[in-house]
Amino acid sequence: MMSNLTEDVKKFIVEKGLIADGEIILAGVSGGADSVCLFHVLRSLREELLFNFAVVHINHMIREAAEGEAKFVEELCKKYDVQYFRRDIDIPGIYHDNNVSEEEAGRNERYKAFCEIAGYLSEKYGRNVKIATAHNRNDQTETVLHNLFRGSRIKGLSGIRAKGSRDGFEIIRPLIETDRDSIENYLDEQGFKHCNDDSNFTDDYTRNRIRHNIIPVAKKQINPQADKHVAETADYFAKIDDFLEAMADETKGWIVSRKDGEVILDCNVLASKHEVVRERLIIKGIQMLYPHVKDIQDVHINTISRMVLSNEGSKEQDLPYGIKVIRVYDKLKFYFKAAENPFTETVFPDMEALDGGEHVSLRIPGMGKVNLRVFPYEQGAKIPTGEYTKWLNYDKINNSLQFRTRSIGDIISIGNGNKKLKKFMIDEKIPVDVRDSIYILADGNNVLWVPGYRIGDLYKLDDFSNRVLEVKVTKE
Repeated sequence: MMSNLTEDVKKFIVEKGLIADGEIILAGVSGGADSVCLFHVLRSLREELLFNFAVVHINHMIREAAEGEAKFVEELCKKYDVQYFRRDIDIPGIYHDNNVSEEEAGRNERYKAFCEIAGYLSEKYGRNVKIATAHNRNDQTETVLHNLFRGSRIKGLSGIRAKGSRDGFEIIRPLIETDRDSIENYLDEQGFKHCNDDSNFTDDYTRNRIRHNIIPVAKKQINPQADKHVAETADYFAKIDDFLEAMADETKGWIVSRKDGEVILDCNVLASKHEVVRERLIIKGIQMLYPHVKDIQDVHINTISRMVLSNEGSKEQDLPYGIKVIRVYDKLKFYFKAAENPFTETVFPDMEALDGGEHVSLRIPGMGKVNLRVFPYEQGAKIPTGEYTKWLNYDKINNSLQFRTRSIGDIISIGNGNKKLKKFMIDEKIPVDVRDSIYILADGNNVLWVPGYRIGDLYKLDDFSNRVLEVKVTKE
């Protein structure tokens, strides 16, 4: 019997209002079964539902097969005339340096790239852009169980929503009510090829252990529809979560002040609310400080709630991501702990050696080994796009190059103007407690490069460039 998956997904899109006429849908396509299914469903519906379609592929630089998967997605887009974007991101280097899990680093960097490309498309075409991901009902079940086991509140138990948002862009998940068996049957029936990620077949990740060892047992020994019922329960919890959010939004006077790196709440207002509303307000306060926080668990919220109700003058508690919460009398303050940065020296590359064409190697705190060289620029040369290899216009450098932490007066060129480095770090949502520990490449007070973020537009190569400064970072 042939699958009606495309029709089912179309009905879901219409019912939930996921796509409007004239919008651009930017789909994340890894090459795996779920994302390839999403690709074919969206490209087959684009004319009927009157939307434009583009694809972004993220190479996480983790597995040897990654390059082949990127080529597969690129060829798929060419075959069906779909605009294709690719981003190569050094996930192992990022998660190692930032003390987060590989899964979390991958998720954060994926969405950062998605939003960057969505912004480009929106500006270029003047249309609303939504980001589509291939999360399905099995992902929903695994997410809810994962959150339950690690002590999440109702927001975690409500799982993955059909609609969400990230950095000003709406995220849609057209397959969230489609199970993985239906996806695989659809691909088989239509003869659509896809890639297999070998990491999905190991128990190296928590989700895989739930997928391989817990859900099959529940379906076999408790209820064959166990996974479906978990996903349906998540949908019910989502309605309760929305109700709690509305109740919290109706609360007046609970925020005392909110500014860069600091949020202060009123303990008297929090204490006057029902326990579940109070806890929701606490979570909202934390998210005001750091919107993408994922690891605030039940034990943290319980501790903070007790702090609110305590009669003692002062209490404090450390939270994940370097966040600290302290109660002083009737105020509850969330802020980032000051960075402990023992490295304060400035590292100067040997300019004479660079001018002489020699390679210069340095060791930069928090970065690793940095290799620099200067060579003639050839028009049309392919400029590296990797996260940690940059080509800069050496002719624009007026002072001595230096690797150092930020200082007062630093600016970075963006477009035709300059932005204070402090403002740039705020806009990029770089946590306050790490801003003073990031080593930048500077020319006086002009910032050439903030590693992991961007280079200053003034130092980009152009048709008039004569010499290239190559900066290559090797993680240790």
